[in-house]
Amino acid sequence: MKMSEAFILTGTTVLLGALFMQAWVTPITISAEDSIYTNGASMMKGDTFELDIRIQNETTVRIVFLDENEGILSAESIVVASGERIERSLEALESGYYTYEIDTKGAEATLEFDIERKYKIDLIPYPLGGFLLAFGLHLRSAEEPKSSDVVLDAELDV
Repeated sequence: MKMSEAFILTGTTVLLGALFMQAWVTPITISAEDSIYTNGASMMKGDTFELDIRIQNETTVRIVFLDENEGILSAESIVVASGERIERSLEALESGYYTYEIDTKGAEATLEFDIERKYKIDLIPYPLGGFLLAFGLHLRSAEEPKSSDVVLDAELDV
């Protein structure tokens, strides 16, 4: 494999991987039999949790945000009608691991979770992949002989 092809393949892979990391959001289904759903993420100062919860049945939903020392940052119980949607967010005041807990109390729900990064560090793969792809294309164009440089040899039988 030529170096140009390796750079092109690597750059394309990084760009496609970054696109999937950024755009692919898989909703989490919480069934009626499930206990409290808990998850979390490492966040830097200024990053924001964004929760979008869709409830199937009428219930009271309890949402709790915790810091890395298990200190409660926010806790609320919300009465929700069937089919209603709840949106909540929390901004990290300092860097650390933040956790959220959702208790649907026996109702089915669908949860979408997103983190809005303040410093956009998750966008770094795009310029890196673009650079690798452009460098590979540049190497390929430098490797290809020009039509005036091509020597055509032929043996003619008489």
